[in-house]
Amino acid sequence: MTAWADDARSQALDAFLRQREEEGYRIESRTGMQAVICRRPRLHFVLRLVAHGDAQRRLLVSVDQQAHITSVAVDSAA
Repeated sequence: MTAWADDARSQALDAFLRQREEEGYRIESRTGMQAVICRRPRLHFVLRLVAHGDAQRRLLVSVDQQAHITSVAVDSAA
């Protein structure tokens, strides 16, 4: 992997995360090629009472060697 390819991957992840932050997500953790982001709904406290659990939406975001972004929902307990 060249420095240029790593830079392209990092830039792709940066752009994706900026877009998600504008949509209300926050970054919980991040490495060079992955991040965990989550978003609480506006009525988080109500959903938490009704659902008896965590009402956050949490995603694992990864960037592959071709700088393509994928995101997968992860369990809050993970």
